[in-house]
Amino acid sequence: MKTTLLLILVISLVVLIIAPTNLVNAQQTDFVAIRGASIPDSQIDGNIGAEWNDASSYTDVSIPPNGVAHVWIKQDGTYFYLALEFLADSTDPWVAVEFGNSACMSPNADGALFNSDNYCPNSYSDISYTQSVGVASDECQDGKGAISVNASKFVSLELKKPLSCSDTAGKDVSWSEGSTYSMLMTWDSNGGGSRGGATNHATQIPVAQTILISSNSVPEFPFPLLSLGVLVAAISLVLLTQRRKLKTSSKL
Repeated sequence: MKTTLLLILVISLVVLIIAPTNLVNAQQTDFVAIRGASIPDSQIDGNIGAEWNDASSYTDVSIPPNGVAHVWIKQDGTYFYLALEFLADSTDPWVAVEFGNSACMSPNADGALFNSDNYCPNSYSDISYTQSVGVASDECQDGKGAISVNASKFVSLELKKPLSCSDTAGKDVSWSEGSTYSMLMTWDSNGGGSRGGATNHATQIPVAQTILISSNSVPEFPFPLLSLGVLVAAISLVLLTQRRKLKTSSKL
């Protein structure tokens, strides 16, 4: 009984110490780009593997207009890394990511475009958003990106971008640790550089999500940790209660 009670007290103390330290970041940001190992260009190939094991990982992320993605995100002090996968309705969709502005297709915003038949078939293009033509490929193609779409219409993409870049003409974002940035994701399968599906990106405007560039090397997600602590404490309490009942029954 004393051991179980001590376990409850220890777990409660750990939860109380850890949760408040990360609570603000978890409430204010959708994603946290923690510090992780560098990924060489050769592994940015559209196949998400063990190189993402030290990244923050998020499931059930909405990717408008009607997709659900698994997202990985991290940084190594020099580069920002993003990977995502989702099920499309075509083997030839395009995917676009916008950085630095909270409004969809903001003029002068930074971006990344994948698999657009008009710009980058089966590959990646570093783009910026413009008021006149919508998007334009940057003259200076910073970073590395890749996409793959299999026969089951499962989309996987990887992106590696410099945290700090002098490409002002391309509107590239200069990221810094401790700061938060906006990101919007969308995809299309039935026009404007895609084909074969029925998904039109114009049917739903994507909502901006936020990314915190963190100096920490471990994920900042107190709510699962808090839930786990509460669950373990509850189980311990139940076991303690049952033990007391058994002792009482044996005495009778």
